[in-house]
Amino acid sequence: MQHGSLRAPVRVFMAAVLLCLSFLAAPKAAAAQLQNVNGITLLSFDSQQIVSIGNQTSGRCSWYALRYARTILDGRVCSGSGMWSNGAVWSAGGYYGYSGSLSECLQKLYSELSAGKPVIVHLKNTAVSGVKKHTNRTSSYYEYHLSGSGWTQVNYPHIATSDTYGHWVCVVGIRADADPANLKESDFYALDPARVSANGTLAVTRLLDGTIWTENSPLKTAG
Repeated sequence: MQHGSLRAPVRVFMAAVLLCLSFLAAPKAAAAQLQNVNGITLLSFDSQQIVSIGNQTSGRCSWYALRYARTILDGRVCSGSGMWSNGAVWSAGGYYGYSGSLSECLQKLYSELSAGKPVIVHLKNTAVSGVKKHTNRTSSYYEYHLSGSGWTQVNYPHIATSDTYGHWVCVVGIRADADPANLKESDFYALDPARVSANGTLAVTRLLDGTIWTENSPLKTAG
């Protein structure tokens, strides 16, 4: 009888131990520093580490965005091992969902970047003022290629999306003159899995106003 009576407490103890171990195993959010890089305020990261991960393979934008984020936080290239199962496994990369209105999402983006943490953002395929909607493509404003002399601005509408699934990007920067009290989507810059590497050169993309998918899991933030 004594042995049987001990089983339940032992099971509870072992479950608590496993829970603690799983928590400790999840990546923790470190922090990068914001710095002015030729007029764009970016989180500090090794551009060659991001370029080495490269552009996404088909259908895996969420996984690539998560790998960029972890690479920035950890200071080493993230292989993404264990972070994919028919979609990014956010918790395996230490990222968790955040939902809110557009203004709340923009404030969250600003506060997370200020704390040194990249944010993964869900974009939708939509028509916005001055930009024609493409069947499977959402245009961005501009792409910026980093060179020894600064940023080269390129008009390259490349954020491939679908109406069903949208597209995931990793936001890593903000306009130097952005007004924290009046933020816009176009104040922010992202590593877009569709094209972080332009022939081996780091590319960042300025977001387009009206494209954050506030109705469908808009942000993933570091826990």
